[in-house]
Amino acid sequence: MSNSQEKRNARIAELKGYRLEKVGKGLHHGRFSIVNITEGARVRSDVPGDEFTFSLDEAEAWLNAK
Repeated sequence: MSNSQEKRNARIAELKGYRLEKVGKGLHHGRFSIVNITEGARVRSDVPGDEFTFSLDEAEAWLNAK
């Protein structure tokens, strides 16, 4: 995971109406949430045990599929 990859995905998310947020504490530290800006709701990742968080690679794949 690189800072440039994180910034690129944050830009892609914004262009598509989402916001990429780092999850900073607890079991999900190092993972990311994708937030729908218009609804103000986090997107489900469908990862068992991490229903609302993504690894950076999972977030990138989800954003590219949108």
